[in-house]
Amino acid sequence: MFRNTIKLNLIHSLRSFSVVAEDTVVNATVSSADTPAIKNNELTKIQNAKPRVVDLKEVSKVLRPGALSSMYINKSEILQQLVKLKVKLYEIEKDPEAAKFILSKRFEDIKDKIIFLKELGLEIEDIGNTITKNPFILKESIEDLQVRINYLQYKKFTSEMILRIVSNNPHWLSHSTQDIDNKLGFFQSNFLLTGNEVRLLATKSPKLITYPLEKVKLSHFVLKEEMGFKAMEIKKMILDRPQLLKNGQNKLLSTFEYLHNTMKIPLEMIKIFPEVLNCRVKRLKERHLFLARLKKDLYNPKEPNYVALTTLVSGTDSYFCTEVAQSSVQVYNEFLKSL
Repeated sequence: MFRNTIKLNLIHSLRSFSVVAEDTVVNATVSSADTPAIKNNELTKIQNAKPRVVDLKEVSKVLRPGALSSMYINKSEILQQLVKLKVKLYEIEKDPEAAKFILSKRFEDIKDKIIFLKELGLEIEDIGNTITKNPFILKESIEDLQVRINYLQYKKFTSEMILRIVSNNPHWLSHSTQDIDNKLGFFQSNFLLTGNEVRLLATKSPKLITYPLEKVKLSHFVLKEEMGFKAMEIKKMILDRPQLLKNGQNKLLSTFEYLHNTMKIPLEMIKIFPEVLNCRVKRLKERHLFLARLKKDLYNPKEPNYVALTTLVSGTDSYFCTEVAQSSVQVYNEFLKSL
């Protein structure tokens, strides 16, 4: 379990320059046995006693030309420390509000949030990615962040689940507990999910939970009313492929109509392989027509040498050509030019 409060640990940790040492991490993920020295070196660099001017050549892999990197890096301690955390400043500066927010802060203002993320179990690079994706997480108070973690613990999310949620969707921690509770409740009631299934869905696709609910409702309507899937079928499909609820009406319908009306794939087969609905209709059409040209467009499992739908839509073109169509990329490309 995470600590209910980290204030005492913060006071101790802030005596160091920035991020807490490895042995103070709570619920940290286990590192590969052959990399501890590298990770310790990274921590040591971040914990240097005094800020220094960062040589742009040293951080060329992190920075790109722009306001944050070229105008302020040598003047701003906070930018220098964020670079050490592998934050991609060139991504942050695409949002003027985010850039303005970062430049308005001192490193002392955000140090406790970095420690919080470290204690949560995030590695240095993961902390950098988290801040890159959601700089405004540094705007939240420690109390609010802790309450949001406590809420997930109360809802029986494990430490590993919480770590995955934060890593894959850093915006989650910018939502209030009431908002997250409402969203989880929406998915549970609308898709007939048990508590374990709600946790599975949230962990498997953290971004879906904070996705605009109106768009989720529309995708649900398409699956149910326009395609004709039953409630329990939809439940199984979205637990298997949560992305279905983020595809949008047009993509879902165009792919479904080609599958069902042109390729004559029955609903019973689509529900078994829901990932086919994630495929762009253009790609689906190109591959199907190529197989048809070769007289290999056989999708019925009862037929010899049939092509599984999941195989049809997955993999690279090279794999599709050689392993599925048993042809070559060159022949496939020539065929595409004829369409």
